[in-house]
Amino acid sequence: MSLAFALLAAASAPPVAATNVNYTLYGGRSGGAIGNGWSFNNTKLSSPGPNLTAAVGDIVTITVNRTDNRFHSWYLDYNNSGTWDQPEEPGADFPNATTLQAVTFSFTAALNGTFHYRSSHAGDGVMVGWFIISPAGGLFGPESNTILVIVGSIVIVVAVLVFATYFWRRMKTPPPPPPKE
Repeated sequence: MSLAFALLAAASAPPVAATNVNYTLYGGRSGGAIGNGWSFNNTKLSSPGPNLTAAVGDIVTITVNRTDNRFHSWYLDYNNSGTWDQPEEPGADFPNATTLQAVTFSFTAALNGTFHYRSSHAGDGVMVGWFIISPAGGLFGPESNTILVIVGSIVIVVAVLVFATYFWRRMKTPPPPPPKE
């Protein structure tokens, strides 16, 4: 029973504050030993790139670097159209056109779901990865019915045990069989 109270206390706790989520990505399509796609380092790229995660409301800061001599972009493809629908979808072009250095940008994770992150320039079909945005508050957030399912399951188990115990105690010892003649 104390488990049920602990779960209810967790459910009624104030919402979790947004956190800062930081990623540094390297992207390119130079091929060869380094490969094509995205990575957290500049030594080996892959497609799809590494999974990125955040929760709705988190402030996501991404620094994007290139591993080749091309200009690229990074954007979060909310509608999976394969094109960067600005300004609805966060993103940035890189490298900086003046300094040719990495670009850092921030956005607030707005939609719950699993989305592609991509580069929008021609031929960058290999520059793709997954960005998973969970509901605000995680497992026990306001959009989650996890607490309801857990508490409901506990209530059902307790009710079945009470019912079984009641009828087990009411059972009387059956009378002895009649004597044989």
